[in-house]
Amino acid sequence: MLHRVLSIGWACLGGILLAALGGAGCTQDHDLLGRDPPGAASTSGAGGGAGTTASSATTTGTGGGEAVEPPGPTKLTVVNGVGDHDAVRFCFLAYPDGTGAGVEPWPSAGLPFARARVIEPLGAAIPEGTRVQAHAIAGDLDATEGLDCAEILALAAEPAAQIVAAGLPVLPAPVFAEEKSLLLVATGCLGGEGHTHAGEKQGCGDAYTVDTPTAGLVAVAMSRRTRFDRLSLQVAHASAATPRVHVRLAPGRAEASAAAVAQDLSYGAISPSPPFAGLSRGDLGTLDEVEIEIYDPLAAKVTSSVPMREILASSDVPADSIANGQGLVLVAVGAAPEAARGGFWHPLTYALLWADP
Repeated sequence: MLHRVLSIGWACLGGILLAALGGAGCTQDHDLLGRDPPGAASTSGAGGGAGTTASSATTTGTGGGEAVEPPGPTKLTVVNGVGDHDAVRFCFLAYPDGTGAGVEPWPSAGLPFARARVIEPLGAAIPEGTRVQAHAIAGDLDATEGLDCAEILALAAEPAAQIVAAGLPVLPAPVFAEEKSLLLVATGCLGGEGHTHAGEKQGCGDAYTVDTPTAGLVAVAMSRRTRFDRLSLQVAHASAATPRVHVRLAPGRAEASAAAVAQDLSYGAISPSPPFAGLSRGDLGTLDEVEIEIYDPLAAKVTSSVPMREILASSDVPADSIANGQGLVLVAVGAAPEAARGGFWHPLTYALLWADP
């Protein structure tokens, strides 16, 4: 038996998205508003209560100086970072009046964990000219076939339901009018029957219990800036169980050293800006041998290493299409690096997606 999650969860809205709303707060890399995850065991920044913003952090890349984002149409990429289910569907409803009647869930089939999909056209799933609340649905998704969103949410509220649903934080209408490449990541854990474990807080965040899930939302803008002779790379932090991290890329060449891509990256942030452009496609060597590492500078050791072959296996980005002049984003999702294997959660990994789909 699963149960419906009633809590609203946590939102981390990138400062680029908030600019049109007059939002303010401490920023990461002078660009985005980051917030520590609920109860994350962070050793720096504020963190904890609602409305608390993380302290400013410094990230490094190449280039430097203020650069203007290339113009482009509004694009929206959605990533499933819900760490305790294999797939989710979403109901994007007008807030506060949307009931879901006549609204079809998106996508037509479940979006697997650590996978990305572009909503195109935007109006196919996102209500126009209004605030929007996404509801994440997981569990026995076969039970949602043929139902509209109102029926799905009603089913999730039943005591013996085989699905679980969580209303995620509300997004302001101007977010979807921004002429940017937008990224939404559903994060944390939704809970459900049997979703309890001695190591659950490393899997889902310090605030997690089966009765207090940690469902949340990360919303940022991806950079369209590229260099013709380099790959451009950003990292978005959407692992609710993981504190600030230093992310490195270890090329698939024995003689190559790991390159620092994003430093002191906090939950809800995307970094660096401008994107890291320190490597060409040739510098990466064999893609299957590339590793994405989390490095602890105090302990001088790697705490997590995820092979690119694993990331590519669950990505819609073909390995043979990765070339100089392109922009890519790695989205960190899942459990903390030190989380034990074998729990109800997915281990830390990355979704790989185009920055400008």
